[in-house]
Amino acid sequence: MAVSLETVWPSISSDSLVFMLSVIFVVLIAVLIILIIRLQRSLSYKREQDNNLRQMLTQLNQDNERIQQTAAQRIMESNRDQRDINAMFLNQLQEASRGNQQLLDGIRTSVQVQMNQIAGHLREMQAVSGDVRSLKQALGSIRGRGVIGELQLEQLLADMLSPTQYQMQAVLRSGSREAVDAAIRLSENPADGSTVWLPIDAKFPLDYLNRLLSAREADDDAAAAVFLKELTGRLRQEAKKISERYILPPQTTDFAILYLPGETLFAEVMRDGSLAGDLYRQYRVLLAGPTSMASILAGLQAVFRLQSMEQRSLEIAQTLTQLQIDFRHYESSLNQTHGRLTRTLKELERCLYHARQVNNQLESFNSDNRMTEESDRTGEENDEGDEERES
Repeated sequence: MAVSLETVWPSISSDSLVFMLSVIFVVLIAVLIILIIRLQRSLSYKREQDNNLRQMLTQLNQDNERIQQTAAQRIMESNRDQRDINAMFLNQLQEASRGNQQLLDGIRTSVQVQMNQIAGHLREMQAVSGDVRSLKQALGSIRGRGVIGELQLEQLLADMLSPTQYQMQAVLRSGSREAVDAAIRLSENPADGSTVWLPIDAKFPLDYLNRLLSAREADDDAAAAVFLKELTGRLRQEAKKISERYILPPQTTDFAILYLPGETLFAEVMRDGSLAGDLYRQYRVLLAGPTSMASILAGLQAVFRLQSMEQRSLEIAQTLTQLQIDFRHYESSLNQTHGRLTRTLKELERCLYHARQVNNQLESFNSDNRMTEESDRTGEENDEGDEERES
C-alpha cells in the first residue's frame, strides 16, 4: 500500500518539503566534497611517505653496500691480524710448553689450598650454626634466658668496676641458700664493720616480649595491650620477690635494682609511665636497662672514687697528726739532749780547768825537779874538781 508525503507530513507543504530535500542534498554534496578532499590529502600524504620510504630504501641500500665493502675490507684485515696473532700465540705456546709442568703443579697446589680453606670455612659455618641452635635452645628455656641475663650483667660490672667492688651470686641472708645475681659492695657499716651491699637481680622475660612485639607488628592494639599488661604483671611479681628476698637493711641498701638485659625490653616496659614509680614506691626496686645500668655504674664509680679520696684524706690527716706527735716527741728529745749536752759541756769545761791546773802543777814540779837535778849535778862536778885538786 502506497503512502504519500501528505500522509506522512500532513502539516508540511510541498514547497517546504522540496526546499528541505534540496538543503539535505546540498549538505550531502558538501560532506562528499569534504570527504573527497580528505581522501586526496591522505593520498598525497601516502604518496609523500612512499617517496620518502623509497628514498630511505635507496639510501639504506647504498649504506648497506658501503658497509659490506667496509666489512669485507675489515674482515680481510682481521684475517691478516688473526693469522699474525695465531702465529704469535703458537710461538708463545711453544715457549711456554717447557714450563707447563711447573705451572700445572702450581695450579694444583693453589687449588688444594683453596679447597682446604673452603673446607675450613664450611667447618666454621657448621660450628656457627651449632652455636645458633644452642642459643635458640638457651633462649627457649627460662633458665637459659636467666643465664644470659646474668652473663650480660657480669660483663657490664666487669667493664665498669674492679673485681673487689662487686660479687656475683652473693648470699645476703645468713643461713639461706638464695643468692642474688650480683651485689655491689658500697661501704662498711660503722656499727659493726660489716659490708653494705646493693643487690642487683637480672630478669629476661623474652616470651612475654615476643608476644608483645608480634602483636605490635600485626597492628593488633587490643592484643598488644593485653600482652603489655601481662609483661608488667610479671615484672611486678619479680619486684616483689626481690624486695622480700634481697632488701635486708642494714646488710643491704634500702632499695634494689631489677636489671632488664635488652634495650627493646626496657623501652617496652617504660611505655607504661607509672610502672617504674609504682615498683619503687611499693617494693623499693629500680628498673634498669643496659644503658641506664651503665649510667648507674658510672655514678657509683664516681662515688667510689670520692670514697677512696676521702679515705686517703683521712689516712693523710691521721699520718700528719701522728707525725705532729712524733715531732713533738722529737723536739722534747732534742731539748733533753741539749740540756744534757750543756751540762756535759760545763763538766768538760770544769775538767779542762782542773786538767790545766794539774798540768800547771806538773809543769812546776818538773821545773823544780830540773833545778834540783842541775844543782845536784853542779855539786857533783864541784866535788870531783876538789878531789882532782887534792890528788
